[in-house]
Amino acid sequence: DMRKVILGERTKKQVGEAFGPFTMGIEASGTFIFIAGQIALYNGQVIGKGDIGAQYKHILENIKAILEDAGASIDDVVKWVHYVVPKVMPDSPEYAAITKVRKHYLRKDYPVSTMVQVVGLMHEDVLIEVEAIAVRD
Repeated sequence: DMRKVILGERTKKQVGEAFGPFTMGIEASGTFIFIAGQIALYNGQVIGKGDIGAQYKHILENIKAILEDAGASIDDVVKWVHYVVPKVMPDSPEYAAITKVRKHYLRKDYPVSTMVQVVGLMHEDVLIEVEAIAVRD
């Protein structure tokens, strides 16, 4: 494996447990693949209008296709950055929808992840944009 989860005693003591499906730190080596921000837009049409879970699923399928073309897979992702329009808190239905999709696509040793709330994205009906960094041999 080209990545190693960093979860030593100092990290556990200082940071505590992750409150969602992500890891606090990863060490990685190999060829890096950088994926531009993906949105649920296909030929000018928003996929999953009003449904953040459906949009996230479409985005992860986009990212899977890009990674496969690069000779990698979604399991090779070491970092995710999510930009979300609605207020997504750990107890919100939007967070539950994102987590459900995420757990379906990602292996248990989750990548590091950041989620940022923004005022808007490239299209008024887009609720989430995701970029990724992957590492392969």
